[in-house]
Amino acid sequence: MQLKYIVLSVFISSIYWGSVQAQSIDDAVKFSKDDNPGSARIKAMGNVQTAVGGDISSINGNPAGLGFYSRSDVSATFNLLGNKNKTDYFGTKSNSNKTNFGVDQAGAVFNFPTYNNSGWHNFNMGISYNKTQNYNSNLIYDGNNNTSTIVNTLTDLMANDNTFANDFYLGSGLVEKFANTNDGFFPITSEKDTKNQYNEILTRGNKSKTALSFGTNYNDKLYLGASFGITTFNYEKRTKFIENGFTKTPDQIKVDNPNSNFANPDSADYQFANKSYELFDNFIQNTAGTGVDLKIGAIYKPTADWNLGITVTTPTWMTVQDDTRAFTDVYYYETSTSSNPFYVYEQPAYYDSSSDYNMTTPWKFSVGATKLFSRGLLSADVEYVTYNTIRYSSTNGTPVQRYKNTNESIKNNLQGVVNVRLGGEYLINNILSGRAGFNYFGNPYKYANDTNYSGSLGLGVKLTNTVYLDLAVVHQVNKYNDAPYVLSDFWINRGINQPVAKITNQRTSGILTIGAKF
Repeated sequence: MQLKYIVLSVFISSIYWGSVQAQSIDDAVKFSKDDNPGSARIKAMGNVQTAVGGDISSINGNPAGLGFYSRSDVSATFNLLGNKNKTDYFGTKSNSNKTNFGVDQAGAVFNFPTYNNSGWHNFNMGISYNKTQNYNSNLIYDGNNNTSTIVNTLTDLMANDNTFANDFYLGSGLVEKFANTNDGFFPITSEKDTKNQYNEILTRGNKSKTALSFGTNYNDKLYLGASFGITTFNYEKRTKFIENGFTKTPDQIKVDNPNSNFANPDSADYQFANKSYELFDNFIQNTAGTGVDLKIGAIYKPTADWNLGITVTTPTWMTVQDDTRAFTDVYYYETSTSSNPFYVYEQPAYYDSSSDYNMTTPWKFSVGATKLFSRGLLSADVEYVTYNTIRYSSTNGTPVQRYKNTNESIKNNLQGVVNVRLGGEYLINNILSGRAGFNYFGNPYKYANDTNYSGSLGLGVKLTNTVYLDLAVVHQVNKYNDAPYVLSDFWINRGINQPVAKITNQRTSGILTIGAKF
């Protein structure tokens, strides 16, 4: 299957039902990503965290940064997220929006000084809640497709699921057997005639981490830290795909099966030829998981005006539960303007699946440098994430072939990425600080386009000697392609083309942090 220029959705689409579990390359990436949570100050500076220190974000960023604290600190961060999708599907452009408000971060750092003039100056501890991913999105696109039909993919599924094959072949009126039965089934819906297709993908949920961190300071030169994190996530996906078109004429059906009942005027199946149809395909996925990870970090000051930092984050070892449900309904009409169907196929049973499995997310390695000035700083981070090392496994250690197949696909189709973060801060006066930053996110897919970057601006306000307020605006742009369904090589080799929607996802966050040092 040629997957270039399509965001990979291997083993999952609205038409991959209970016989195929929801473990996929797409989900592997989705559930592995962390948005590097931070305070409004850090977010405004492009989320640079590896070599900054002295911010509440150090708890989940580089825990060595806790060693910079000489006072305790407590804060909370709030986020108003606007999520907008712009789509282009066969030349039809559309927009969809979703807004969400919530707490992104809340935590405290406790300073424990040693009161030594040399050696170890402190041993500080931090604890925080961090929202690392927000899954809330509403993606809608539609257009007129004359290159394929979703029934092509349904026939691929029929080749691997006898129960569904019997249900759909006998009841839907949309598929027929090839004259050479070894080739399986083909759609009587017309691939090359214009069909209106509508796809709606609603996702909800979030991923969060509770972290407990420790940091220390040796002679204001070397800062060391470690963090233990507990991750939980809940994800819900609902898709609705609608296709309106015409079935093939009897002569078109005879090309693939000259003896088809659909082309025989004396057969009851003849009523389905050259008729208007409407297909509704629905898929529901509920996934929840929990896991743990470890992080170690260090910051070294070769001179008073430079910080050099490094962090290593282990994979998150997660246990995940998936529940899915899928069903398809078909309505037949005499003409495209008819209001009452003459035949209705409502799937006789839901196709449900439920599975528990383990998932190991990527390793992460980050290095950073900060240059300090009399009235500000400039900082840069480079992070490497090993997406191609993500692995699925069974919860009881028993080998399962589907995990082996998916893991092999992950290894072959994902790659390690380099993420770059740049940011700076300027002290305008003793009360106000201005900040700006930029992020570039590497593409984890070898054979798919996925462009992702963000820019940020912010302002810090010192309200009193102890109370502070930080504001940030972050605008992120993610451009990628999406396939509403995936075609097998069998159809591609017959000249049936993969449908592709061009997606531009824009996420604009207004972030507020309020905190106090004591």
